Amino acid sequence: MRAAYVSRADWGATTPTKDWTWLNPKRVQGIVIHHSGVVGGPTGAAAVQAFERHHMRVRRWSSIAYNWLVDVDGTIYEGRRNGAVGGATKNWNFKTEAVSYIGDGNQPLSLEAQEGFRTIIDGLQHTYGGGLWIKGHRDLASTSCPGDWLYDWVMSGAAHEPPPGAHVPHVDWDGVVAYLRSLGGGLDAAPLKRRMRGDKVRMVQAILPRWKCDPGPADGIFGWRTKAAVRLFQRQRGFLKPNGEVNKATWDALFFM
Repeated sequence: MRAAYVSRADWGATTPTKDWTWLNPKRVQGIVIHHSGVVGGPTGAAAVQAFERHHMRVRRWSSIAYNWLVDVDGTIYEGRRNGAVGGATKNWNFKTEAVSYIGDGNQPLSLEAQEGFRTIIDGLQHTYGGGLWIKGHRDLASTSCPGDWLYDWVMSGAAHEPPPGAHVPHVDWDGVVAYLRSLGGGLDAAPLKRRMRGDKVRMVQAILPRWKCDPGPADGIFGWRTKAAVRLFQRQRGFLKPNGEVNKATWDALFFM
C-alpha cells in the first residue's frame, strides 16, 4: 500500500508569520531524521497541529520546524513546504531537509511507519538528484534524537533500502511525466520570463543546477540570475533559442532530455 499523504491545507496548518526562505538545491547535502520523543501522545493531524503550536507560540518560529512528518501508521504530513528552509537542525537548516517521526524513536516502528519513511526519503532523493546522505539529529547536535531504535534503523541503511521481499511503494512515473508535460503545454503562448513568479519558476530553478546552470535560490522569482542560467542552458543544448525565456521546447529539454 502506498503511504498516504496529507498536505498543509488538509491538516489545518496556520499561515507562517513570515515568508519562508527557500533552499538552494545545489547546497542541499542530506536528510536529517528526528522524532518527537512523545510516548502516548496524540497522533495524526492533532499531533502535527500540536507541534506547530509549540514551534510558533513557544519557540517563536515562523512555522512548524520540520519539512515532513511520518505518523505511526505511515501517513506522511507536509510540514514546511518541500524546498523551504526548516528550523529543526541548527547550523544545518540551509543544507538539509528534516523528517520527523510522530512518536518515540526508542521503540520499534511499525512496518507502515518504516514504509512511510522510505517513501519520503525516496521522494527527496529524486527531488535533489540522488546522493543525499541520511543522518540522525544526534549526528549533528548534542541530543539523543531520533531515539535509539530509529537511529540504528536509519544507520543500517534500511531507511532507503527495503529488505528482500518487502513491498516497495509504487511510484506512477507515467503520471509524473504526464503532469510535467501538462505544465509545459501552454508555455509557447506564455513563456516563463523575467519578473514572473510561481511554482513553475521554482521548478525550473530547482532543476537547472542538474545541468550545471546556477539560477540562485529556488525562490519562485524569475530574476536576472535565473534568466542568465536559462540562457546558459539553452546555449549548451545548441538547438534552443538563447533568449533566457522558458517556452515549451526549453521546458521539455530541461525535464525530459
